[in-house]
Amino acid sequence: MERTTEQSRPALGPVIGRRAFVGAAGMVALAGVAASNAVASPSATNTQDAATLVWSERFDGTELNGDLWEYELGNVRGNEQEHYSSSKDNVRIQDGRLVIAVTDRPVADQYRNTAKHGARARLVKYNSGSIRTHGKKDFLYGKLEIRARLPKGKGAFPAIWMLGHDFHLDGRIDTSQGTGWPGCGELDIVELIGAPTALRASEGETASPSVSNRKIYGTPHFAYSRGDADGDGSYSPQPLGGTAVQDADFNDDFHVFGINRTPEKLEWLVDGVVYKTLQFTATDPVENERRQAAAAGMLRPMYLQINLATGGNWAGDAGDHLAQDGTDFTVDWVQYSQTDAQKEADRAYYSTLPVLQGVEDIAIRQGQQVDLSGQVSVDRAGYEVHWSVNDTPMFVNGGVPGGRNEVRLVASSTGTSQGTAELPAGVYTLYYTALPVGTDLSDSSKALPSIPAGRAKATLSVLPIDGLRGNPHAAVASVKLPAGWTSTAPSQKLNRQDRFDVQFVNSSDTSVAPEKRLPVNFTLPRSAITW
Repeated sequence: MERTTEQSRPALGPVIGRRAFVGAAGMVALAGVAASNAVASPSATNTQDAATLVWSERFDGTELNGDLWEYELGNVRGNEQEHYSSSKDNVRIQDGRLVIAVTDRPVADQYRNTAKHGARARLVKYNSGSIRTHGKKDFLYGKLEIRARLPKGKGAFPAIWMLGHDFHLDGRIDTSQGTGWPGCGELDIVELIGAPTALRASEGETASPSVSNRKIYGTPHFAYSRGDADGDGSYSPQPLGGTAVQDADFNDDFHVFGINRTPEKLEWLVDGVVYKTLQFTATDPVENERRQAAAAGMLRPMYLQINLATGGNWAGDAGDHLAQDGTDFTVDWVQYSQTDAQKEADRAYYSTLPVLQGVEDIAIRQGQQVDLSGQVSVDRAGYEVHWSVNDTPMFVNGGVPGGRNEVRLVASSTGTSQGTAELPAGVYTLYYTALPVGTDLSDSSKALPSIPAGRAKATLSVLPIDGLRGNPHAAVASVKLPAGWTSTAPSQKLNRQDRFDVQFVNSSDTSVAPEKRLPVNFTLPRSAITW
C-alpha cells in the first residue's frame, strides 16, 4: 500500500471457486466458500492447526475503541483520490461492525496534492476512512484473521495491511525517531482493485487493465539492496506475493482474510485456505539473500491498518459514482490466534525489545518548554527516550484554503521540529520511541531493520496560559474547561483522585456535524487545576 511508483503486479494466481481451490499442487477440496462465510463470530480454537484464540476485536458498542484504534487523516500516499476523514460518515460502528464508507468531497474542498505529485496529481474528490492500531496493539507470530466484505466499483481500493511498529507515519513522527518505508516492512493481508459495477459498465464506465472485483492480492514489501527504485524487494526477479480469484464478487458476501506468520514462512489465507506461501529460505544464494531480507522485514512487530482508498498509481482513476453507489468496506471482526510454538517465538522476540515505562497523558500550559520524556524511562541500559507530537486531534476535515489539510508534526525532542513552547492551546497526539543512545533513523528507508526499538502513544493537552480553574472541594464539573472539552465523569470529587477523564471534540471542524466529529478521550492531572 505504501508504494510510491507504478508497480507491476503478480500474474493471475490460484482460483477460489464455490467448490474447489486450484493451487500449485493441483486441486484441493474445499467445503465451500459459502459454508465458511456462515461463521458469525471468532471461535476459541482453530482446529486446522490447534491455534488458540488470544485476542479479538468485535466492534462492540457505538463508538470506535479509541484505546485501540487511531485515525490516519488527509491525503497520504499513492496519488490516490480520497481524503481520509474523521467523520462518522466515513468511519463508524454500525450494528456491531466497522463500516468505512466513501462519500463525495464537497466541490469547494476538492484539490490536487501537487506538493507531493506535481503535475501528475489526481483530483481528490472523495472522503473515506483509514484506521490503525499503531502505538497500541502490535502483532508478530500467529494467525491474524479479519472477516470482512470488500467493496466493488471502479477504483475502489480496500486494504487490510500491516506496517512495522517503528514506522515514522510518513513524517508525522520525526524521521530521526522512526523507520522509513520499505525498511519498516509492510505486509498486505488483502488488497483489491475494484472494477465498475454491472450498472456502471452498462453505462460505459470502463475498468483499468486487469482489475476485477473477484481478485485479491497478498504482498510483502521490504528493504532489499537489489530491489526496485524504492528499495523494495517484493517483485524482482519474481513476485513473492500472490493473488487469488473466485467465481463471484468479493462484495457478494463476507470472507475471512488471514496471514499466518512463523519464523520459517508466511501464509496468506482466504476462508481458511492457504493460497500463497512465502518461505524465508531458498537454495539459490542470491534468492536466499532476498528471502532473508524479506524475513527481516516481515518477522517483526507490526500494527494493523484498515482503509478504503479510491484510485491511485496502481488503481488508476476512480470512477465518479462510488459515493452515489454507497461504496463501503465492512469488517465484522478481527481475531488473533497462536500455537504454543508461535507463543514461544513471540515471547523470545519481545524479550529483545526495549519497553517504555511511565507513559501517560501529559498536560502543560501554553508557552511552556517541556521535555515530555521527563517521566518516561526504558527498562534497559543504553537506551534513550525520544518524543514527537502531531496535531491529529486538531484536524479539520474541510473548509481550509485550497481544500487540502494534513496532519503535521508540530514538535519533537530531536530533528528539525520545534519544541512545546510554540504550541497553541489544544489537544495533540504524543508518540514515544525508545532507541539506543545516539541512534538516528533518518536514512533508514532502504536499510534492513536491525535496531530494536519501542513505541508508545499518549495524549498531550496544552492548557491556556492560566491553566484551569476549579474548586478543590467540589466535583470535576466545577472545573472550567476550554471550548470543545467536556468531563466524562463530572460527578467525581476532585480531592479523591489524581487524574480525571476528559473528552475533546474539535469545535473548529465545522464541515462535519458535531455528532459526527472525532472524540478524543484522555486524562488530566489534578495538578492542572489552579485553585
